[in-house]
Amino acid sequence: MSQPSINIVESPDSTTLEFDGKALWTLVHDPEQGKPYIHPLASTGGVVFTDLRPEDHPWHRGVWFSWKFINGVNYWEEDRTTGKSKGETRLLQTTVDAQDEAVSIAIDLAYAPAGSDEIVMREHRTLHITHPDDEGIYTVHWSSAFTAQDNDVHLDRTPIPGEPDGRKYGGYAGWSVRMNPQMRKGTFINSEAQVLGNREPARWQAYHTPQGASLLFMDHPDNLNAPAKWYLAKGMPYFSPAVIHDGPYTLQAHETLELQYALVVHPGQLQPDAAERRWKQWVAE
Repeated sequence: MSQPSINIVESPDSTTLEFDGKALWTLVHDPEQGKPYIHPLASTGGVVFTDLRPEDHPWHRGVWFSWKFINGVNYWEEDRTTGKSKGETRLLQTTVDAQDEAVSIAIDLAYAPAGSDEIVMREHRTLHITHPDDEGIYTVHWSSAFTAQDNDVHLDRTPIPGEPDGRKYGGYAGWSVRMNPQMRKGTFINSEAQVLGNREPARWQAYHTPQGASLLFMDHPDNLNAPAKWYLAKGMPYFSPAVIHDGPYTLQAHETLELQYALVVHPGQLQPDAAERRWKQWVAE
């Protein structure tokens, strides 16, 4: 039996890996859109996990990263008419390195209030996306270094229940996955054997889709506030290691905050013991 073909398709604004002639993933790195994102994200069996700009939250972009408030300015939500946020995530440069076993993408970004010349924080982001292995499994490795510029940077989120002005939906910010409606009947399970462990700390969080494929989202123990408390929304579905869930964080002037995560895409049902092994292997690398 012949091996499935792998083809990398590059354009100025996106990079796609085609597996047997179909898009397995596309990373959009379009400066006009600001925040980079992955959509589609699919299994080698053809299950597409992600949704792009759904009507309920048109600022959700498949697999993407966004802070909520930086120095009190909202970088997350976008105006439904203009598609713009009050805080701008500016994509400055993208470099793609297509290798034999993986694709590595380096992205430089800057954060500033809309229309302002004053950049408050810079980010260097690296995505290392492995090619599918013999079992059809591949991994998106994500790491970022956020550096405050000449002044302190205050990272915050919508207050959580129990805080002044707390909201039941508060706490989110960070690297996130928004799935499409076909995924809604799937199941969450985390490293603590909790089903739908919303706002619970965990090393990893897995999602088993109705179609049989799985996503394994892993938090690194070196990350801020690890193990993260996870923000889950089964009705979307959506999940994210909410890095500042419990409280804001101030990045001192000229200091750097480093974060790293991994997202494993599995064509079958990834069992908890296998997920734990993968997490241990990843953090040992």
